[in-house]
Amino acid sequence: MRRNTLAIFAACAAVTICGQAQAQQPAAAPAAVPDQMPFDIPYGNSITADRAADVVKAIVAEATKSPRNWKLAISVVDTHGDLVYFYKMDNTQHGSVTISQNKARTAARLRRPTQIFNNAMQTPAGAYIATLDSPPPTASPGGIPLIEGGKIIGAVGCSGATGDQDAAACKAGADTVK
Repeated sequence: MRRNTLAIFAACAAVTICGQAQAQQPAAAPAAVPDQMPFDIPYGNSITADRAADVVKAIVAEATKSPRNWKLAISVVDTHGDLVYFYKMDNTQHGSVTISQNKARTAARLRRPTQIFNNAMQTPAGAYIATLDSPPPTASPGGIPLIEGGKIIGAVGCSGATGDQDAAACKAGADTVK
């Protein structure tokens, strides 16, 4: 019995000493604050309906490239995030209509692809994203700003396939804008 008591006492002493040693470690240096603001892309004149139709045509071509048969809802918004052009491919799931509009709105108003919010929300620090706007940003791949001459002229959002498929189709449309 006395041996057990001594063993327990020795273990407690070891834990106490190790705990104090760890507590005395210096704190990690905070991350450096960048001098430049990320995603500081100025807004330009908003995309027209005719240009938006061309973007959508490129997306539909990408989504239907053989052997693909992605059924997408495609939204193009202006610099404010307001709808300019919408196209729903046949047999697209109904929920994708609103999701595509929200992806486009998020990409335009926050000047970055929605994939960035998706990546951030995979970390504990990403929980703040839901507080950024009302409704909150859509943190799903498939929303891409449309940049022409270094200025945002709108954004495109695709929904209906997987997030990666949505993003690939949207990129094909965004790449038509230079």
